[in-house]
Amino acid sequence: MSHHPCSRVATSPAPADVPRRGFFTAATGAFLALIVWPRSVAAGGKSWVAVPLAKAPKLQTVGGSMVTRIRGKELLLVRDGHDSAHAFEAKCPHEQCDINYSPERQKIECPCHDGLFDLTGKVLSGPPPRPLETYQTIVDGERILVRIPA
Repeated sequence: MSHHPCSRVATSPAPADVPRRGFFTAATGAFLALIVWPRSVAAGGKSWVAVPLAKAPKLQTVGGSMVTRIRGKELLLVRDGHDSAHAFEAKCPHEQCDINYSPERQKIECPCHDGLFDLTGKVLSGPPPRPLETYQTIVDGERILVRIPA
């Protein structure tokens, strides 16, 4: 199968009765025992996959990115801050070309037809007909957690 060189972080707010700090504290505690990559975890009705940074050296530094397969989905993971990362489906919605992250521009690019996306997955220019498919992420110490809906 040949690949041409060519996702929107869906965040759902925590319920109003659950403080944000409490949610992240509970999520962090639930994931501390994870040591295998990638490994699925069910917590609070949500399904997360842990990507240990020790096994993903390109994500250890801000500006790093990599493509990996999680639950049958090819995802582009981007580390844009010490405590922030993003996950996108790794194909452009225009013609399914492979996308990549440009740390210099802090944008996601599709080299096939000059598609350009911001880190929310929004189309900035080019022919893509819709935003990138995105997945919620949490940087949790030495791993990045990616929420993949079941």
